[in-house]
Amino acid sequence: MAATSHLVLWMLFVVTVIPLTNGLPADLIVDTTHGKLQGFELDESYAFWGIPFAQPPVGNLRLRDPQPPESWADVRNATEHSDGCMQRCHEPPPACPVNWSEDCLYLDVWIPKTGRNDYPVLVFMHGGAFRDGSGGALLYDSRFLSKESDAIIITINYRMEAFGFVFLGNVFDPATQQEENIVNLGLKDQQMAFKWAKDNIQNFDGDSSKITISGQSAGAQSVGVHLLMESSRDLFDQALMFSNPYTLPYKTLEDGVKLGTSVASYIGCDDVFDLDCWRAASADDLLDASRLATNAIFNRDELLQIFEPWGPGVGPTTEIPEEIVEAYQNGMTQQKPTMLGTVREEGRLYIFLLFRNRLGNLQYRLFLRALMGDIYRDLINLYPTENTRDADQREILSYLATDYVFHCSSVNVTRAMSEHGYSNYYHYIFDSAFSFKEQWTDDFWMCWDHVCHGGDLAYVFRTAPLGGAQYTDDEVILMDHMSAYISNFLHTGNPNTHGTEELKQKHANLPGRRPYWPRMTEKPNNYYSMYYSRCGGNTVVNNYRRQYCDLFDGFGYYKVPRLNSIEAELFLDPEVNENREKRSASGDCNCP
Repeated sequence: MAATSHLVLWMLFVVTVIPLTNGLPADLIVDTTHGKLQGFELDESYAFWGIPFAQPPVGNLRLRDPQPPESWADVRNATEHSDGCMQRCHEPPPACPVNWSEDCLYLDVWIPKTGRNDYPVLVFMHGGAFRDGSGGALLYDSRFLSKESDAIIITINYRMEAFGFVFLGNVFDPATQQEENIVNLGLKDQQMAFKWAKDNIQNFDGDSSKITISGQSAGAQSVGVHLLMESSRDLFDQALMFSNPYTLPYKTLEDGVKLGTSVASYIGCDDVFDLDCWRAASADDLLDASRLATNAIFNRDELLQIFEPWGPGVGPTTEIPEEIVEAYQNGMTQQKPTMLGTVREEGRLYIFLLFRNRLGNLQYRLFLRALMGDIYRDLINLYPTENTRDADQREILSYLATDYVFHCSSVNVTRAMSEHGYSNYYHYIFDSAFSFKEQWTDDFWMCWDHVCHGGDLAYVFRTAPLGGAQYTDDEVILMDHMSAYISNFLHTGNPNTHGTEELKQKHANLPGRRPYWPRMTEKPNNYYSMYYSRCGGNTVVNNYRRQYCDLFDGFGYYKVPRLNSIEAELFLDPEVNENREKRSASGDCNCP
């Protein structure tokens, strides 16, 4: 009898004193490794915002590896977004933070309301060329994605520009009185966020053995790099990449020190390795210097760095091989279920921003000959120009950039990985320009009615209504099927396999067609992709743009020949090109 009484008292103690996380509420107070958090309820999900996963990287922690956050005694309010990391955001407004500061290492968590205690987890890293963006931006609000996928979604911040990606190598640090390896601080921030998820997500009803890391653009590049980093291996289980530009080169130590030296000169540091001087600069001054320094091209052998002047450091003093694509081709990546893909017009935004005015026939040909002389004539045949004097070649160059920088390199690395004995890879092509083009704003007019880089995110996160736009019925059907594939992948590692009976029933009731999604290399000598489109429904395509990719596979990725001085002049100065084209039309010079 006494034993029974003690048991009843113990059960009452558990119910009333120890917080239960199964189904959350209990006033939405959750314990973490560093203290309690107060969350809040949205119509679609529960949310906890502004959770610190590292100490503020300010003062002597600037240019240092992230440090664990300090604990707090009281219940911490987690109902507001943090600032984004230091930036001058030039993305469309929904992708930009409202405010930014150096104190920015925080994450946001969204949890479904279906009452389970084993949700899979998606950790998402924003894009922005390692210069712009924030996990708390409106575009990445994950209340809808969490609900539709029945998964916990975490969006994170990480240091960018010189704050997160200056590469100086081994430097004596007066703050620690020892040498520190100054490289990839932004990637280490990401790892710290992964570790937070691994250590804490069970308290939010998540399953720490089902963590998928994901990102778009620079965030997808980060995922691709973590798949090569041994120190990241145990921090996640699956990968989901939206628009990874595998062809873009990263920084060697030599390039990193050159860029760092330029930054240092702008903040008044005579010695690039003087960390006290770096730390004495204001955050705004360091940000301005970080921007100014990237106006120069430090390595003409890797001209594509103009599209992404900041990014991961690679080579012997890092965990990352110098040539990423070759590392994948050699089977160096972790073998984990992976979903990846691109949008149909990835290169359009970049080409139209690079060439602000009409791109003439001559400049187009010289541009191709300068970058890819070995296959120049083959390129002209595959990507022919409009042979009229006033024709604008930016359109055709956009498709070439999409193939070379995004699509073909992604296909190449995925096929290469499959050749090394692991084939759980699923590839997609996204082809649907959203109907609310005004959200691009006038600055991005070239993306109106086009499927530009980042154009899939409003479908993945479903956040257009938060910005005042509405989806069409066709767009809702497309999103529902995308969410079904993504949900299945998060739950099982396979976009065709349902995670729960409830999801199976939910997906069975969706209108429209949702075909079986084969692994990319399910049959020999072919590669399969899911082709997302609201016009005609989703279909499986085989060997998408293969003749273009075969050409680039033969040429190779991650290598761009040096520009000679004449070609550099024509490439970098459109006005010079206009004058030369006029002389060409009058017979003063000959087109190649």
